[in-house]
Amino acid sequence: MFNNFDLSCFIAYFVVVVVIGILSSRSQRKTVGGYFRGGNRLPFYAIGFSIVAAGISSEQFVGEVGYAYKLGMPVANWEWSVFPALTILLWIFIPLYFRNKITTMPEYLEKRFGGRVRTLYACLLIASYVLVNFAVVFYTGGFALEIMWGFPKLAAVWVLALVTGLYTVYGGLTAVAWTSSFQCILLMAGGIYVFIAGMAMIGWDFQAILGTGTQAHLITPADHEVPWTALAVMMLTVHLWYYANNQYINQRCLAARSEWHAKMGILVAVGLQILLPMATTFPGMVYRVINPDLPHSDQAYPMIVGTVVPTGLRGLVAAAIVGAIMSTIAGLVNSTSTLVTLDIIQRWKGKNWPEEKLVRIGRWSGAIALLIGAMIAPLVMKWENLFRYAQDIWCPLAAPVVIVFLAAALWKNAGERGAYICIWFSILTIPFVIMKTILADYGIVFLPENLANPLVLTGAITLISIALMWIFSSDRMLSSCLLFSAAVVIPILIIAAISPATVAVMVLIVMILLIIGLGLTRRDPSEYMWDMSMLSSDGVGCWYANLWLWWGLSALIMASIYLYFW
Repeated sequence: MFNNFDLSCFIAYFVVVVVIGILSSRSQRKTVGGYFRGGNRLPFYAIGFSIVAAGISSEQFVGEVGYAYKLGMPVANWEWSVFPALTILLWIFIPLYFRNKITTMPEYLEKRFGGRVRTLYACLLIASYVLVNFAVVFYTGGFALEIMWGFPKLAAVWVLALVTGLYTVYGGLTAVAWTSSFQCILLMAGGIYVFIAGMAMIGWDFQAILGTGTQAHLITPADHEVPWTALAVMMLTVHLWYYANNQYINQRCLAARSEWHAKMGILVAVGLQILLPMATTFPGMVYRVINPDLPHSDQAYPMIVGTVVPTGLRGLVAAAIVGAIMSTIAGLVNSTSTLVTLDIIQRWKGKNWPEEKLVRIGRWSGAIALLIGAMIAPLVMKWENLFRYAQDIWCPLAAPVVIVFLAAALWKNAGERGAYICIWFSILTIPFVIMKTILADYGIVFLPENLANPLVLTGAITLISIALMWIFSSDRMLSSCLLFSAAVVIPILIIAAISPATVAVMVLIVMILLIIGLGLTRRDPSEYMWDMSMLSSDGVGCWYANLWLWWGLSALIMASIYLYFW
């Protein structure tokens, strides 16, 4: 697929990224504030590009494109349906984090619920990064490079770990943000070019790539592999956790020059998300028209590159894929080192340690996380579709965490015991999902058919988490709480097993009512809680700096897309 010029472009990309990472972080890498928070100097455009680059990885360019090859338009929901989550991040969580000078997500939970909730959530995030994010990104990256270059996938994993670790471990968040901005431009340009070249090959027949039936629509029946019931749950649980309560994404916003820069950075990310399916979904749909008989859907992106991109440009497109991989790895390394250093080590025994020692601990913890992630990457081969692997674990994990953060921000009576129970509930979903998958390999299926879909299961977990947060935040005796919980959990599971549509509607109604209803009651300022004064959109005094203007325009575009492809 590649000639020597392609290889030269590919290698040059590695060199440029490493140079950007090292040079951009020279003045910020020696202090805790500089290494973990970028010295609070990031502008809005770097934040926006970096958020998108962090959210795109090989699981999109390999897994999501492959999923779109198989299913069509419904897969675009993974990009477009993030708008509600980014809206909640924009208007509720960013002002809350920023005005309370929050550095990590677990730190915010400590402010509301105490130290043990902070430690538990930090451990959950670290485990999810190492067991899910690192593994998926490394393995799918190796898979892509093996298909395109013939490079052994396991060797590719270690090359990616070494090169990314070189500048990320050295430079911290500043290096991550600026290299991710460069990588976002490259990966968006490369992905959209593949789409345009593919469309030119098939004569710009848009109806052909849409296909027929459910392949041509964003909203699908309840019995579809990506049913509307699952998408409804995903919008207000998985996406909300990923973008609003996840250190991996929010660390960029928390390093902004000001609250306005943080908010405008999110709006830049929203604009890029509108374009993103052109790079991560539509190429798979285009290649289905070119070659409808692909034996393995995860091969769709490497194959369309080899088919529609001329020799001489393939190196740049391959570099775009590697950019997606490296930006994600870099963000994970920095997030993991931040959580380990600030939420665990510093609180445990490093309160009086000098900054140089804490930064050194951060570098070592990031390097160790890289090593573990690379070592366990081959385990994700257990999943038929690599993109689905991440969904299987993330979806159930996300729901209890989202409820804890929403309760912390909006419900004054939320208690430490309720938050602690919900975080433990989230942690226990990880071994449950892994066990379910392993047993399924041996033909042992113990869940009803409807609950086998991870997003439908997440709907039930969301409702259960709301109940647990309410019950255990009260002053009831533990025995009474357990009885109440059983009385709520059993009916929810029965309803979910019988009618996923009912659960999805219940999740939509309850979550919207909770967010809007509790939000409207928050008129008076209260420590570490959201109030309506945080809806302010103060900028730099110009009409084009008005946050509500750009949010409203984005909302109009997203509504038009969903109406057209409904």
